[in-house]
Formats: sequence, structure tokens, C-alpha cells
Amino acid sequence: MWKQLTQKARKAIFLAQEEAGRLGYNHVGSEHLLLALAREEDCVAARILERLGVDLGTIRVEIMGQLSRGSEPLGEEIQLTAEAKEAVDLAFDEGKQMNDEWVGTEHLLMGLARGTKGVASQVLNSLGVDVSQIHSQLRNLQGGTLPFQRVEGDGPGPTSVSVN
Repeated sequence: MWKQLTQKARKAIFLAQEEAGRLGYNHVGSEHLLLALAREEDCVAARILERLGVDLGTIRVEIMGQLSRGSEPLGEEIQLTAEAKEAVDLAFDEGKQMNDEWVGTEHLLMGLARGTKGVASQVLNSLGVDVSQIHSQLRNLQGGTLPFQRVEGDGPGPTSVSVN
């Protein structure tokens, strides 16, 4: 699995573990993945959300409003919940459907949006974000209709498209 993830997608999963631990959880839920994508502003997923008119800070506020502080003891490795695993599996499915050889933050966002359970899919739904909108914005980015720059770590090989 890790070999197919871009550097930014791996970082998002690491940040999700960090978010979970900071909030007192010994597991990573879909909400922690979405918090990580919103926290890492220099990634394709965050740029897509911004282009959809979603304020990244609003995502944090919405998620935190649905969570209570956990009190679970932290283990050496924080595991994914069933909802987070579903989102990652759906992200890999999106990558395959798009004929991509890698899974980036945009695929993780699509997986979270396609999820049927979990806080992340509820928050994205309440903010009016769905997979078709994500696909549309990604096509705009890839088609060059939006200003972009090459940045390291979020796409095939060493560089990818990212919106300024």
C-alpha cells in the first residue's frame, strides 16, 4: 500500500495519526484523515476544497463540534478504524478508476467523500462536497484551466500539479 501513496498522501496519514493522538484517541478515524487534509494546505485535496468554496478552518470547526476529547492510552502504532480503512480502500479504487499508478491526497479526499459512514463523509456532505465536484475540480487542475505550479511530493513521480 505505502509504495502507491504519494509523499503528500503518506504525510496526510501521518498527520491523521498525530491529530488522533492529540485528541486522545488510539485509532485514526475518517475525521482525523479529513483534519489532516485540511491541515496540510499545500496539497491537491486542500486546493480542491478551497476551489469548491470550503474554508479549511470550517472543516476543523465542524469536525471538532462532533467529537469529544478521547482518553484512550496511546500505543506504539495508531490503527485505522473501519471507516478510515473504507476511505483508504475507496481512495485506491478511485486511483484505479482514473488509471493512476499512485494515490494522492485528491484520491484520499474522494475516498472520504464516497464513504458511507463516519464523521468525515457527514461533514463533507453537510458542506455540499461530493465526489463529482472533486472530479470536476481535479479535471480543471489537470487541464490547466487554473493557475498551477509544480510541487514536490503530491503526484506521480517527484512532482505534480498544485494550485497557487
